[in-house]
Amino acid sequence: MQWNVNEFENWEELRPYVDTALLPLYLYKDGIGVEEHVLRMNYLLNIAAGIEQRLKGRVLLFPLSYQFAEASQGQKTPQDFAFSVGLHFSQDKIRLDEQGQEGCLMLPVGEEDLDSALRFEVTVDVLVQEIIRLWQRKTAQ
Repeated sequence: MQWNVNEFENWEELRPYVDTALLPLYLYKDGIGVEEHVLRMNYLLNIAAGIEQRLKGRVLLFPLSYQFAEASQGQKTPQDFAFSVGLHFSQDKIRLDEQGQEGCLMLPVGEEDLDSALRFEVTVDVLVQEIIRLWQRKTAQ
């Protein structure tokens, strides 16, 4: 489920099944041109949308959240979700306030070959498997 008006028309009936917040987090750094920022943000959003599509029915994809590198601080996670998954570029130092707690996971995305369709598909596959492992650990307890 994505964070938009059309999808939220059925929120109340879907709410019991949606237990995972997917949070794409972007760190805006100096020294990178605007075109590169646009490419990177778009890639991160596409990865998040690919994950949401494969795990549809259990995941709510939140809008992209970005911070400026100089003012970077912990990102809050939404309440009422058993799981919170932060998605960020691997070199960005972003953390969730609840990071390290059960049900909270940070997933790094590589920054190489952002135009490679194969790399995109592999990245989505790997990250989907990480989220499934997070769910399985919780149900195994």
